[in-house]
Order: sequence, then C-alpha cells, then structure tokens
Amino acid sequence: MKRLIDELASARLAIVLFFLLAGISILGTLIPQGQPPEFYTTKYGQGMGKLILFFQIQDAYHSWWYISALFLFLANLITCSLKRLPFTLKLFRRDPTEVNPENLPNKVMVNLNADLGRVKAYLQDVLGLKATKEPLEKGYLFYKSQNRFSFFSVYVVHFSLVVIILGALIGAFFGWRGNMNILEGATSNIVQPFRKKDPVQLDFSLRLNQFILETYPNGMPKEYISNVTVLDGNTTQNAIIKVNQPFRYKNVTFYQSSYNVIPEFKVKVNFGGKSEEKVLSPFYPLSLKDRYSIALQDYGEAHGFIYLKLWIIDEEEGQTREGMVVSGFPPLEVAFSKDKFSIEFGDVAKLNYMTGLQAKKDPASWVVYAGFILMMLGLFLVYYFDPRTIWAYLREDERGLKLFFGAYAKRERASLRIRLEEIAEKVKKDLST
Repeated sequence: MKRLIDELASARLAIVLFFLLAGISILGTLIPQGQPPEFYTTKYGQGMGKLILFFQIQDAYHSWWYISALFLFLANLITCSLKRLPFTLKLFRRDPTEVNPENLPNKVMVNLNADLGRVKAYLQDVLGLKATKEPLEKGYLFYKSQNRFSFFSVYVVHFSLVVIILGALIGAFFGWRGNMNILEGATSNIVQPFRKKDPVQLDFSLRLNQFILETYPNGMPKEYISNVTVLDGNTTQNAIIKVNQPFRYKNVTFYQSSYNVIPEFKVKVNFGGKSEEKVLSPFYPLSLKDRYSIALQDYGEAHGFIYLKLWIIDEEEGQTREGMVVSGFPPLEVAFSKDKFSIEFGDVAKLNYMTGLQAKKDPASWVVYAGFILMMLGLFLVYYFDPRTIWAYLREDERGLKLFFGAYAKRERASLRIRLEEIAEKVKKDLST
C-alpha cells in the first residue's frame, strides 16, 4: 500500500500525466472536433479515422482517457500534497531559537570595538532582530523570521490545479459542445451536441443577418464572419462572430467554425411542348403541374461540368424515377404512365451561405477562471516571498565583541551569503563611528 501511495504521489507520474493532457489538448486543437464519423475516415483514411473514433479524439475533451487522466492527476496532486504536509508543518512550526549559535548556516563573522549595549540596541532597533527570551551561556542570540506563511505557497499552487481540474471535470460531465448551422436570413435556437443524439434547444435564438466571406487573390478563404442578432423575448443584441473572436451570451459561447455554400439552380422543364424555367432548391422539392415533385438529391462539379441528381415522384400513382442532369448535355427525359417531360440544366440561380458555429456551454467556467487566479497568486507567493530566517550571535571575549551572522532561505541560497556580508560591513561601519 505504501508503494502504491508513493507512486501515486510521485513527481514522475505528475510529469507523465502533464504531457499526456498536453498531448490530448494538442490533438483536440489540430483535429476538427464534433464532425460526423465519415468525415474522419474520408479525411484521414480508414485506419487513422478508426483510431480517432476509437480513442474519441473527435471529442477529445470528453473522451474517456482525457477524463481518466484528469482524475488520476487530481489524485496525484492531493496525495502528493498530503504526503508533504507533515514536513511542511514541521518547517513552519520550527522555533528559530532552536539553533546552534556556534554553527550557524552561511556564517559570517565581524569583530566589533563597541559597547555591548549599543550593539544589542543596534541589532534590535536598526536591523529589526528579536532577542531570545533567555540569554545564552556564552552570549546573546537575535533572530528574525520572514515570510513563514510562504512555506504553504506551493499548496496554493497545488490547490489551484485541483480547482482547475474540478472545473474541467464538471464541464466534461455537465457541459456540452455542439454544432449550430444557420442559413443567411434564417433564425435558429437548435444546437446538435457532439455526444448526444437529442438536440439542445436554447432559450433564445440567433438570426444570421449576413455572412461575409473574405478570400485571398487565389480564391482561398481568408476570413469568414457571421453578423448575428440575438433574439431573446423583447431583448435583441447584435454581434459579430469571427474565427478567434467568439461571442458569449447567457453562459453560451459561440465560435466561428465553418461555413457552407448551398446553391439553387435554374432548370428548364419542357412539359407538353411548353418550356418553362424553374428554380430547383436543395431545401424543398419543386412541384410540377400539382402532380409531380422533383427533389434534388445531390449536386456537384466534376471536370468543369455541374451535375444534378434528381428524384422525381408521381404523387398520384406513387411512381418514382431517378436521373442526372448535367450542364452542357442533352436534357433528362422523364416518362411516367400518363405524362412525359424533360429537364435541362439552366444556370446557378443563387448562392445561399450557411454559417457553421460551434456552441459551448460550460457551467464551471468560473471555477476554472478562479483556479487560474489562485494559481497566479500562488506563483507570486512562491517567487516573491521566500521563507528565510536571519540570526545574529553576539559574543564577548577578552579581545572584544564578536558578531556572527547566519541565515537560512528556502530558495535564494546562492545570494544569501553575499547579503550577510553586506549586512556585516554595514554593521561594522555604523558601529565604528
């Protein structure tokens, strides 16, 4: 059991977990999050795509191994802190007068030709040292302890990490992150979470007023911007959402993630010897003569030609036909039991922009922020309030007074002796006049 506790409290385990969590965070940044499974197998190949899905890297911050690593890191911090606490308490409670004055750490000696009472007064009034309650057998001991509370500063840092990890775990279990797609001019309050099948319905809506796509001279996307309005009862609020410029409302943060361009097409329908131009949209079927419905199943571009894959239904008889309309090619001939007609590609009628937002709600974000503030406080205490004790041992013999300085510090030990030599020179100079 002791060996298990020692391993759990070891710095080696903390380092391994730190790099593991950092690695997961890097993967979660580099690999797009929350996409459908086929996205990863198509983009990264079958083998790598299956690995991504198995290890849940597509939702890295909610994956089982990320959460397991957080729990293990939490146990490591708590165990390490509790294991070191008795030793820290011993240091904090240690009486600075319980020291061998003949063997002070970092000892510096100075010979003085001055009155004993004057030296004692100087040590207390000028240097701020305290005298021990009882004089020693061969002299007098003075001391000053500084920043003793800073023995616990490392525990402030450890506790801040515990708070941050607890906030991350609360967010992982009770928060959500998902996609929100809105057409330009449309309004939505539906978010599809990454981990849940059922959508999240917000108690407010977003309207996409305008989607702006800025491109480089070669046509590559430079920046995409969503101009949105929050609709919350009688309250409205306008906002701009860009990449790396999220928008937050009611503890829900919206990130600009992607976009899509959905075209509508002009087609020429020749029915009964009459040609008529119609608009075919991916959003709803085209009605023809109150009997036939033409649905756009798929569309794309290949070798410079635009193709439309159509599904045509005879609503009265339930018959269906499928076919392809390609730009620059002869029209598609459609024959049913009652009517025959043809469909020919015309042109692109309209481009509809759809913004892809990622919405995130983290009920414990304030816990994480509090943890980071606490960490900055702990690091400030660690580096600017070093626990130290200074001693002065005054002894009188037949040749006069001898004053010994000694000091202990937790970190700044290299410069400590230099500081003591400066104090000794100052004392010698002040008391020689």
